[in-house]
Amino acid sequence: MREPPGYRGTLAAEIVPTPQHRITEQVVSSFSDAPPRLREVMSALVEHLHRFVVDVRLTPGEWREAIALLTATGDITTEERQEFILWSDALGVSMLVDALEHELPQSATESTVLGPFFVPGSPVREYGANIASQPAGEPTWVSGRVLTTDGDPIAGAELDVWQNGANELYAVQDPGVPEDHLRARFTTRGDGTYGFIGVRPVPYRIPSDGPVGRMLQATGRHPWRPAHIHLIVRAPGYRTLTTHIFDSTSDHLDSDAVFAVKPSLLREFVRRSPDDPEAPPGIAGDWYSVENDLVLVAGTAEEPVDDGRTA
Repeated sequence: MREPPGYRGTLAAEIVPTPQHRITEQVVSSFSDAPPRLREVMSALVEHLHRFVVDVRLTPGEWREAIALLTATGDITTEERQEFILWSDALGVSMLVDALEHELPQSATESTVLGPFFVPGSPVREYGANIASQPAGEPTWVSGRVLTTDGDPIAGAELDVWQNGANELYAVQDPGVPEDHLRARFTTRGDGTYGFIGVRPVPYRIPSDGPVGRMLQATGRHPWRPAHIHLIVRAPGYRTLTTHIFDSTSDHLDSDAVFAVKPSLLREFVRRSPDDPEAPPGIAGDWYSVENDLVLVAGTAEEPVDDGRTA
């Protein structure tokens, strides 16, 4: 039986002891007529799954609990709540898949997952505009440049930004705000610069009232994500970048519930006074500023895929 290209399977006898290994062999052999990539994936899935069952000596009671958990996950999943994605996030699978897909040079800005609160078609706003439709937290001037890996500015790049407010909610979660609240699209100027007024983000909780929440509680984990701002950067001739700006002083940086924090994405939010001469128009009282350059890699622009809401 010829192995498909790239297949690195393991003999069933090396995975589980005799006579149990015959079960693994039979299941793996059942995929012999599948297309090569599907056979590779399914064979590896069965081998790893069977090894897991043997390693932990899974009991019938634990097996039934696992089936019940999967059933509950399906039951709670709707168009507004994708609990399977939440499992992927909370177990680090989402970030692992993203890391495998985006192996970038060291000089490039690192990517993160899209997250569940992205809404396409945000309003286009001018340089310096305020993305908050109503008071939502501590005003923050967010600025920087979009650059190539050689340090050259990229004019005409589009930044798609969205964030939560001081109430921990994104606009899609909050029925009391307009749909365009705390989200917008901006175009970089000739020197690659961008700038807008947002608010200082705050930590928030992933949904914890379902199967994933029960897992977090049972294992002593919390549901919190550290404070961050989302960005998608698009430019012709460059790979589309989906990333975060993390507040470097936020709680939960070392225990993000979805494992998305990367040290290179930490930024300092600097407190500024009302009489600071650099205060942007429209800001009254204390405010913050954060600088964030974004470095793109040459390639084909592809729109990120929204896999569904988790709240």
